[in-house]
Amino acid sequence: MPDEYDVIRRRLTNYEKGLYFELGRARERGETPEKGWVRQFRIETSKGPRVLDNARTEGRGTRGIERKSGRVNERDTREQLFKERAGLESGQLTQSRWETVAGENIPRSVAAELQAMARDFPGRFHHEIVSRADALRAIRLGQSLASQQLELVRVYELDRAQRARERLAKIRQIVRAQERAEKFRKVQQFREAATRGREEAPQLAERSRRAREEAERARQARQTPETERVRIEREVTERVAQEFAMPTQYAQWDAAHNGEQAARDTADANSAERAAAEARAAAEKELEAAKAQDQARNAAFTELDEKGRLSEVERLLWLGQATHPQAAVRQTPRHAPSVDRGGTGQGHDRTRGVSRDR
Repeated sequence: MPDEYDVIRRRLTNYEKGLYFELGRARERGETPEKGWVRQFRIETSKGPRVLDNARTEGRGTRGIERKSGRVNERDTREQLFKERAGLESGQLTQSRWETVAGENIPRSVAAELQAMARDFPGRFHHEIVSRADALRAIRLGQSLASQQLELVRVYELDRAQRARERLAKIRQIVRAQERAEKFRKVQQFREAATRGREEAPQLAERSRRAREEAERARQARQTPETERVRIEREVTERVAQEFAMPTQYAQWDAAHNGEQAARDTADANSAERAAAEARAAAEKELEAAKAQDQARNAAFTELDEKGRLSEVERLLWLGQATHPQAAVRQTPRHAPSVDRGGTGQGHDRTRGVSRDR
């Protein structure tokens, strides 16, 4: 049946129950700050930190007190006793006293551990059961003391709460800054990759165009009659020699109509044909690589988009550049103009000359 102790505790919060009981019992036993006692004293044990309700240093060790005004929580209390045993064994705790209130529930495992601690550390560990009348008197005394120092207690609690809010705000700021930095890094990487692609695309397209022109000229030369082909090859060889020959070699081209020079021109033309074929093969490989790059890029971004791992900025950039930058300057092979058989050899294709980088 509820008694006066239960009645007064019902009107209090859990924080007030423990605070008033601790303040009242400490005042009754003379455990005051003036005598060196400190509330919520923390020690480091081999099993982890232990926070004592009230404590005072004694030489190199500490004398601690733990007070329970109501029902004892089994899991938390066993952990406290586990750490306190480590402190007693190491000498960090010189003495320890536990106080519980008569009639309040104490789990069997906790009661057994309290008895074991008293047995294992005689004279150093003591469990005291406070009567309900003494506990009631302690709570009323603690409530009176708290009312006298209410402003101090409120300032302390408010300050602690404010510090907690400030720490939480700082943590949130750090997290947001890290998220913004990560998004910015991804956007920068995407932009750099796009820029490199745009810068390299014209060069790749130009090489592909030249390779296609060389291949088309070689194909056209193979379809031209033999006499016309020899003349075209000679003209191509002359233009190449004019562009790449050293000045001291210009005189040699005056004998281009003799038989020996014609044979050399033919060999050069065959070499040019082989080079054109190789250039065409290289161009086809480059185009295939570019297509594979497009497919891999689109597949990667599609996978990231489906998994929701693309930010809005990355997704807009991707959608705005759905085609790889290189694709913007790629050209399909064009059909070179045909050469009239037996013509003058002044068609559009002949005026272009042979590329310098065949």
